Amino acid sequence: MREQGESENRGVHAKTHIKPNTTCMIIPRKCLITVEMGQRTAIGHKILHSDLDLDAPKHIFLMIYLLWDKKVNGPKSFFYPYYQILPRTLRNMPIFWTKDELAELEGSYLLAQIADRNEAITEDYESILKVAPELKEICTLDEFKWARMCVCSRNFGLLMDGHRTSALVPQADMLNHYRPRETKWTFEDDKQAFTITTLQAIPAGAQVYDSYGQKCNHRFLLNYGFAVEDNREVDGFCPNEVPLELEVHQDDPIYAQKLEFWSRGESVHDPSKRVRVCVSNNENTRLLFSLLRTMACNQGELLAVSTSMDGAAVSRALFGLASGESSRNASTFYRSCRDIRHPLSLRNEKAAMELLLEIVDDALAKYPTSLAQDVASLQDEVAYPRFSNKRHAKIQVRGEKEVLHHFQYWALAALDVIQVMELEFRDAGELSFDAKIRQLEEEESGVAGPHHTIVRYCADVLGSLRKEEMKELRRRAQALRKSVY
Repeated sequence: MREQGESENRGVHAKTHIKPNTTCMIIPRKCLITVEMGQRTAIGHKILHSDLDLDAPKHIFLMIYLLWDKKVNGPKSFFYPYYQILPRTLRNMPIFWTKDELAELEGSYLLAQIADRNEAITEDYESILKVAPELKEICTLDEFKWARMCVCSRNFGLLMDGHRTSALVPQADMLNHYRPRETKWTFEDDKQAFTITTLQAIPAGAQVYDSYGQKCNHRFLLNYGFAVEDNREVDGFCPNEVPLELEVHQDDPIYAQKLEFWSRGESVHDPSKRVRVCVSNNENTRLLFSLLRTMACNQGELLAVSTSMDGAAVSRALFGLASGESSRNASTFYRSCRDIRHPLSLRNEKAAMELLLEIVDDALAKYPTSLAQDVASLQDEVAYPRFSNKRHAKIQVRGEKEVLHHFQYWALAALDVIQVMELEFRDAGELSFDAKIRQLEEEESGVAGPHHTIVRYCADVLGSLRKEEMKELRRRAQALRKSVY
């Protein structure tokens, strides 16, 4: 194990060349601190048999053992050497940052999560004191917070003798994060030991890494105290996320009806929803678009998608169609606002994209700096030194803005294509839909070009909507000719 400068960063390095599929670390069971050990302490026993609603119960029991053993047994503890190498301050954890360091996160949703984490830990401490007042004799609130973050950043979820538990594993918890993973770990019942096995060769002197999993940088920063500079998988996917706040506004003319559909299947009629999105066309992106389409509904569209009435009848009555005529998209019944996975109409999709642009622009306006400024700042390792809290904060907000810019680009590209479609329908456009899509496809390969999910949406989703609109235009034209003759 090596210290890295004056910080509390550590790393485990190979003393010799290690071949693939080598068990490079074996930690006997007696060296593990488990949840059950914490439950067997006097304080742990009281917590276990109480009705406390704690933020992270398994973590609490590991914390209780750690704090109790350090205080009661001190140097006589079997785990004393382990306690001696644990970080003293954990000043890299955001809940311990200074005001100046937290200021680097201005505009970020992470600030609220840090405040929530601090509040939750404080509430746990005070709740435990009510059933076990002696907790105050083994730790202060600050020491309780230190233990919480030690456990949060170092525990392993294990299956031991068929029983799921969590444990602190000395030495193994010193491995830093890297993806793709170079090692794997488990608890081997036959060896009664925690083991780490290499998945590839590790040269002598090289750092031995663990993978903490595919995570958004906000989880790395909040729980481990670092942000990954280039948080991308081998296939290019970036798991960084941003929560977008969506809300049905009370000044909406059909607020009551829309709120009913918005809250269908939920116990509370909350006008706001939060969706975590990343640069991907995943389930959350599809949910986002479904909610946007609901927000953008006019009265006719909402009635058509939210009722079990005959869809064709609803469409005829509310979209001004003649008897026997219907709109395929608008007459589909959906169970809830989460299920609208296809455009309802050209009008609705355009309004949904305008809402998306407004939501993203509002989110970006909360930051004091632009994405370009953040990128430039990260080039300056004097102002933003490596491994510093300031740098990790800047990496976090840069990642958030990258996601927001992706959806800003998506909304603008969609609105641009919809405008081309509208002009095409009136035979007034100089650029055809097909030409516009080819233009996007050519731009996709560029450095600042659209993500492939945006191009596919414009080509496939808007393309399908275009076909439906053109069918409707031809049908109306035929109906008009029949009425004339």
